[in-house]
Amino acid sequence: MVETKIEEGEEPKKGNKKRSLIFLIAALCVLAAGGGAWKHFYHSVSSAKTKTLVDEQKKVIVIPAVMSNLDSSDGYTHYVRVSARLLVPERINTADVEAYMPQIQDLFQMYLHSTRLQELSGEGIYRLRESMLQQIQNTLAPIPVEDLFFVEVIVQ
Repeated sequence: MVETKIEEGEEPKKGNKKRSLIFLIAALCVLAAGGGAWKHFYHSVSSAKTKTLVDEQKKVIVIPAVMSNLDSSDGYTHYVRVSARLLVPERINTADVEAYMPQIQDLFQMYLHSTRLQELSGEGIYRLRESMLQQIQNTLAPIPVEDLFFVEVIVQ
């Protein structure tokens, strides 16, 4: 072990104290940044979810089942049956949405009639949902439609 002797006129080296002070400040900065990140990503998300659930309730509106034949290039007739639900805010009057039900059913008929069987396989249901949700939102423009749920999609 090496011992350092300090003579009477000398002061101890301050380099070690400076270095430990820098490490201490850096550690405090890392802890503060970690705490701030945790609060931002976890605390604010949970309070935002709770706030939206408390602020506004949702209501589900049934779209009657739509049956249509698909566009077929192989000479065979293929049918599809779709039942869906709309998610709207609770404050929306159900009668206002149901007044547009013939137009919504017509949107489904027109879209499905121009769709081929191959287009409904794989991610086709997702594309169908996104396209129909966009068209329904455009049709019911002043009424906010938040989501579209498929209850059944049967292809024959």
